[in-house]
Amino acid sequence: MIGRIAIGLIVTAPACNVKAQNSRAPLAVAPSAPRPLAVGPRAPISLAEAVFIGLRDNRTVKSAYIARVSEKFDLFVAQTRFRPTALLTASDQATWQGGGGSSSSINPSVSWLAPTGAQFQFGWSRLETRGSGQSTRSELASLTFSQPLLRGGGLAVNAAPIRIAELQERVNRLTLKSTVANTVTSIVTAYRTLLQAQAQLVIAQQSLDRSNVQLETNQALIDAGRMAAAEIIQTKADIADQQVALLQAEQQLDSAQLALLALLAMDLHTNIVAADPIKAEHLSVDVDQAIAIALDNRPDYLSQRLAVEQARQNLIVARNARLWNLSVVGDVQHQTQHGSASVAVNSTTGGGPSTTGAIGLQLSIPLGDYTLQQGEVQATTTLRTAELQLEDLHEQVEAQVRDAVQGVELSWRQVEAARRARDLAAETLAMEQEKLKAGRASNFEVLSFEANLRTADSQALSASIGYLNALTGLDQQLGATLDTWKIDLND
Repeated sequence: MIGRIAIGLIVTAPACNVKAQNSRAPLAVAPSAPRPLAVGPRAPISLAEAVFIGLRDNRTVKSAYIARVSEKFDLFVAQTRFRPTALLTASDQATWQGGGGSSSSINPSVSWLAPTGAQFQFGWSRLETRGSGQSTRSELASLTFSQPLLRGGGLAVNAAPIRIAELQERVNRLTLKSTVANTVTSIVTAYRTLLQAQAQLVIAQQSLDRSNVQLETNQALIDAGRMAAAEIIQTKADIADQQVALLQAEQQLDSAQLALLALLAMDLHTNIVAADPIKAEHLSVDVDQAIAIALDNRPDYLSQRLAVEQARQNLIVARNARLWNLSVVGDVQHQTQHGSASVAVNSTTGGGPSTTGAIGLQLSIPLGDYTLQQGEVQATTTLRTAELQLEDLHEQVEAQVRDAVQGVELSWRQVEAARRARDLAAETLAMEQEKLKAGRASNFEVLSFEANLRTADSQALSASIGYLNALTGLDQQLGATLDTWKIDLND
C-alpha cells in the first residue's frame, strides 16, 4: 500500500497491472540457471513494511538522527546566552622562604548578560596567609556593571545570536526531513525495481513456455507433412534466445534484491520478495495547487527562506558593530581585613571594613579600522545573494513541479498506449497461431508476432512502473513524501 500524496491532491496506488511473482521455473531446454545469490525461504514484504524497516534500520537515517543530538545541543547552548554563569577558583600553597608559611585563597564569581546588553559581574575573594607567628585574612566583594548605549546595546542585537540559532535549528530539521524523504523515495523506487524484475522474470518464463508450445506444434505439423522440417530450426533458435532472456531476468532480479536489501540494512543473502501487486491508476493533478503545496513544503525552499532571515540577523549585528562603544560603567567594592600575631602589628590590627564605588561613562571610538565596515559590506552582500537565490529557487520549484506534473500525465498516456499495444499483440499472436495450425500462416510470422508480444509485455510493465515512479517523484517535488507515508520525524 501507498499512502496519500499532497494532502488530498493525489492518491498514490501501489503500482501497475502485471502480477509480480518470484517464479523461477526451470528452463525447458536449457542448461540449469546459475544459483541465485539469495538463499533460504522466500521472505515476502510489502512496500509499507519495506519503508518501515528502512526508516528503522537504514544507516543514512540513523546517522541523520545521531547528528541531531549535537545540533539540538547547539540550540540549547545558544538559548543560555542570558543565563548567569559562575566560576570558582581556589588555591592553597606553602612557602619555605623566610621561615616558611602558607597561603590559601578562594575566588567565586558570577557573570550575567542582560537582554539589553548590560553585563554584571559579582566577585568575592578570600585570601589567608599564615607564617612567622602571624595570620592575616582579607576579603573583597565587588560588583561591576556595564550598559552599552550604542555598540552592543539593545534587545535586537543581543537577541540576534539566539534568533540565528533558532533559525538554524529549523534548517536542521528541514535537512532531516529531506534526508528521510530521500531515503523513503529510494526505498520505494528500489522496491518497484524489484517488482519489475520479478514481473520481467514471469514474462520471460511465459515467453519461453509459449515457444516450447510452438515447438510442439511445429513438430506435429512436420509429422503430419504440413510443414518443412527445416522451419523448426527457427523455433529452436527462438527458444535459445528466450533462455538467454530468462537468465538475464534472473540476474536483474538478484541485482534488484541486493539493492533493496542494502537500503533496508538487511542480510544480503535474504531471499526477499516484493509482495505487493503492480497496479497503476490514473490520478488527476492540479498544477497550480501542486505549486502552492511545493512552496509550502519543499525543504530546500523553506531552508532558503530561513537563510535569508539569518542573513538579516547577521546584518543587524554587523551594523551595530560599526557604532561607537559608549557605555555606562560602575563598580562597588567592599573590603575587610583581619590580622593576628604574637606582637601587635599596629593599633588597627583586625581593622574594619571599607566600601568604595564609582559610576561614569566610557567611550571608545575606533579610527582607521575598516574591518568593521568590511563586516557590514559582507553581511549586506550575503543578504542580497540569499534573496536572489530565494527568487531563483522559487522559479526552479515552479518549473520542476510543472515538469513533474506533465511527466505524470505523459507517463499515464504511455501506460494506456502500452496496454492497448499489449492486448493487440496478444490477439494477433493468437490468430496467427490458429492460422499456422490451419496452414494459412508461416512459422516465421508466428515467431515475429511472438517477439512483438514479448516486447509489448515488457513495455506495458515498464510504463506502469514508470508511471508509479513519476507519481513518487512528483510527491518528492511537492515536499509531501512524509505526509504521504504519515511519517513523524519524532525529533
